[in-house]
Amino acid sequence: MNDTGSTVNKSLQQITQLQQRAIQFAESGMVEEALEAAMICIGLQEEVAPNDLLLRAKLTQNASRILLYAGELDYSEKIAREGLDFLQTAEGVTNDDRAHAFLNMSSILYTKKELDSAALILQDALAIWSKEAGRDAEVAECYNNLGRLREEQGRAEEAIELHQQAIDIKRNIFGDHEQTAFSIMNKGLALMLSKQFLEAKVTLEEAIACYRRIGQYDSEMVKACEQNLKICLEHI
Repeated sequence: MNDTGSTVNKSLQQITQLQQRAIQFAESGMVEEALEAAMICIGLQEEVAPNDLLLRAKLTQNASRILLYAGELDYSEKIAREGLDFLQTAEGVTNDDRAHAFLNMSSILYTKKELDSAALILQDALAIWSKEAGRDAEVAECYNNLGRLREEQGRAEEAIELHQQAIDIKRNIFGDHEQTAFSIMNKGLALMLSKQFLEAKVTLEEAIACYRRIGQYDSEMVKACEQNLKICLEHI
């Protein structure tokens, strides 16, 4: 391998390491550090592999997610759209790549309260993953997110059904799990929104029981369920 090829490979390895570090920073709440690492990744890619548009798209999507955590919503949307544009012309793009980009954009638009647009692009992601084998977890995430969107759009009955679909899938693939409990809780909140307080009470109790079966007795999610359970009891 010549020196140029060796240098490019080292830079690509550095991008991979920095990308992982950016994710770790973001998960730890170190948003500024995460964003700095993500932007360095993009700069390195432009320098050593400017024609790798798929890599650029993925790096851009990652940066947009970090910007979303940071509350920089307009900038987050701007570069997420750039990432979608790169996917249009990049070589080797898979349906999974597109679906993840759509999911990311829907989260940004949801946060910006552009609910109709968020729902449309989320349905694009759902349409892709529904046809792909082994993508049940992603389908469940789409159902969950679409349920939350429908709640905010005042479409509580539709939200309840979407949350139930998420619950059914998560029970099948995860069993008792925080993801399962989270969707059960979301269904309970949608039932509250539709003023079905008795059904909401039963569902929230089910969510609490699920959380406790996995050892979460005093988590923030459990406290949220208990607080909403008290509201239900006041209306029964």
